[in-house]
Amino acid sequence: MEKRFNIVNNDVEKYIQDTLAPLRDNLQVMYRNALKNGVPVVRLEVLRVLETYLILKKPYSLLELGTATGFTSIFFSEYLKDNGYIDTVENDLEMVKRARENIKEMAPDKNINVIYAEACDYLKNINKKYDIIFIDAAKGHYEEYFDICSNLVNNNGIIFSDNVLYRGMVAKGDKIPHRQKTLVERLHGYLNRITKDERFCTSILSVGDGLSVSVKK
Repeated sequence: MEKRFNIVNNDVEKYIQDTLAPLRDNLQVMYRNALKNGVPVVRLEVLRVLETYLILKKPYSLLELGTATGFTSIFFSEYLKDNGYIDTVENDLEMVKRARENIKEMAPDKNINVIYAEACDYLKNINKKYDIIFIDAAKGHYEEYFDICSNLVNNNGIIFSDNVLYRGMVAKGDKIPHRQKTLVERLHGYLNRITKDERFCTSILSVGDGLSVSVKK
């Protein structure tokens, strides 16, 4: 079972998760299996926030950094415009294989492209624009991802970054364990950077392990 760290009261989080509508059957099974096997997966309450934006935005093009088993891409694909597509990037070959199998089984009619690459390498070598970009890859590189993605997202598009409060440690100042200090400092710098970027309107939401929402003006 994957160990989960909460940045909100445990009772509040449980209440929210119990109250939210469940995922459709096959996604619910996939979600539970990911939790059981310790595979990284976006939390239910975060998914529902993302779902709200997806319904409002109805994107044609979506980029995901960090595919894992393909769960999030499959979830996102339900909200694309007709003929819309998802590019999802993963640097773990075994995860790429699993994601492609899951997508073939659960979303065979969706245009989801699983790309085996390092996120930064991929970003530096493409020339296309996206309506939504979801960053859920190596947290130590979030600022580098954002710097490139800021030019890849369309006007009125959205960049989401997951796990930005990292177990609540970003707010703990000098009380950070030594082994996690560098990562936390990078995330702290990242949040300062994106909230001050005048090209975007950015909010930080205390759902899951922290979600930032940056809308390009």
